[in-house]
Amino acid sequence: MTDDVPPLSPVPADPAGVAALVQARLSELAGAEVRPVSLSLDFGPACGEAREGRMESWVDRRTRSLAFVRARLAAVDGRMIAAGSAVFSRPPTPA
Repeated sequence: MTDDVPPLSPVPADPAGVAALVQARLSELAGAEVRPVSLSLDFGPACGEAREGRMESWVDRRTRSLAFVRARLAAVDGRMIAAGSAVFSRPPTPA
């Protein structure tokens, strides 16, 4: 994580849209040509209410074959909209 405050961005009104937004950020963070292994997503009390939010995301760990990533989407007032974690399989590196 960084100390920078993420910018505000629009948040979908429906849980499916929120899930897609968080999953897209997790995939982007994991890197190019990754494949999902697992995804966990939790919705918070602001889901469906907040129209703007801040997304924080970070890489927990990378190995040669896996990337472990997390993201948290919070409303302007700090209430959680959604939080997710994922594991992605990374393509093999050429020898």
